[in-house]
Amino acid sequence: MTSALSIVACAITAAVFAGCSNGGTDVAAPAAYQAAPTQDAATRSSPVVVGRPARVFVFAGVDNNCKPVAAPQVTITALPQKGDVSFKPGQETTITASAQGTCVGQKSTGTGVYYTAHAGAAGTDTFAISAKLASGETATRTFEVRIEE
Repeated sequence: MTSALSIVACAITAAVFAGCSNGGTDVAAPAAYQAAPTQDAATRSSPVVVGRPARVFVFAGVDNNCKPVAAPQVTITALPQKGDVSFKPGQETTITASAQGTCVGQKSTGTGVYYTAHAGAAGTDTFAISAKLASGETATRTFEVRIEE
């Protein structure tokens, strides 16, 4: 089922789900999302530093013409065990994947997902985030971060 909205892994389309770059901190680009809730894993390729917030993803919304729509409601669906997750609105990003592929390469603005490792944390940590558009379309992603020792 495809609609006129998209949540992009870095930008959400007001038509279908899609994915974006994270502005310098690499995350595996997702395959095109389906309009129904989906879940896929993303791994940050560079490690996070204890105590320093690191952006791992951006959720944004765009319509079928790649124009921004209202930011999605972003929530944590699975808490990390070794750190904290926070959100920052107004983060710029470039769409790297979208359900219809029409907005790839376009710039957008969305809500950044940041991870901060607790003091003494090491190894890897995982957490999941859900993003929901005003239209009701939802995308869920699971993230894995590697903590620099």
